[in-house]
Amino acid sequence: MNQCVQFCDIQIQNRMTTKNYNLLLLLTSVFFSNMSISQDFTGKAVYKTDRTIEISLDSTKIQADKMNSIQAQLRKAMQKEYELVFTTTASNWRETEKLGEPSVATSGIQIRIAGGGDDSLLYKNTKTQESIETKDVMGKLFLISGAMKALNWEMTPETKQIGKYTCYKAIASREVTNKVAVSVNGERTEEKKTNTETVTAWYTPDIPVNHGPDEFWGLPGLILEVSNGKKMMICTKVVLNSGEQIAIEIPSKGKPVTNEEFKGIMEKQLIMMQKMYGGGKKKGKDSAFTIKIGG
Repeated sequence: MNQCVQFCDIQIQNRMTTKNYNLLLLLTSVFFSNMSISQDFTGKAVYKTDRTIEISLDSTKIQADKMNSIQAQLRKAMQKEYELVFTTTASNWRETEKLGEPSVATSGIQIRIAGGGDDSLLYKNTKTQESIETKDVMGKLFLISGAMKALNWEMTPETKQIGKYTCYKAIASREVTNKVAVSVNGERTEEKKTNTETVTAWYTPDIPVNHGPDEFWGLPGLILEVSNGKKMMICTKVVLNSGEQIAIEIPSKGKPVTNEEFKGIMEKQLIMMQKMYGGGKKKGKDSAFTIKIGG
């Protein structure tokens, strides 16, 4: 009996030692990578995005297969490609140039995907921890500036391969409040819900910068993949120190607004879209519906 307990204790100690060893290797790798970083270090990374689209339709007015078709087509329309251009401390995040896409038309409902495009640009500076963003909303430009939000990342020894890079897993929790406008047969109600969501990121110390796609940053290596259960961004291409001169642009176009003011603008935009497509004066066979875009 005592021999069995002793043997079990040894196994547990060995497992703990292996875990600690992996963490030591990780920290050592990060340390030496950061020691070798140059002030001239530059790079470009291309990311593809995918979002979950939740649609609620009046079941008395539309069939389930038609609703699934709308959801699939909207999800495809929301899949985009972005480019992250970075130096050691600053970065630009913008959607890659492409030909204009028509509105998504399905089942008698036409929906135009707003936002993004060539005029939208996010600037982040991880040294000063400030961000400035030019955002296009239905053809109107807004200039949003403020402090970068830092997540309390928990690093783990778990690894996976993304392309040729060994990536480590990090997780963080944050509270997210969503305001959903629901319009059925001309009557609109709003619901506000606060949930705790888990953000999972995979970063590589082989690229020793603390940048990441969109709003994400703050890990000891470039974030190559990040998801929150509703939205995923994954890197498909990385080019480092190509010799091409990298110019980081600080956005200056648009009407200056705070983050809170911009949230109010987007809420009004959602209400307007609900009135246009979700009832009001224009009623039709499939007019009553609600769309919620994850992320």
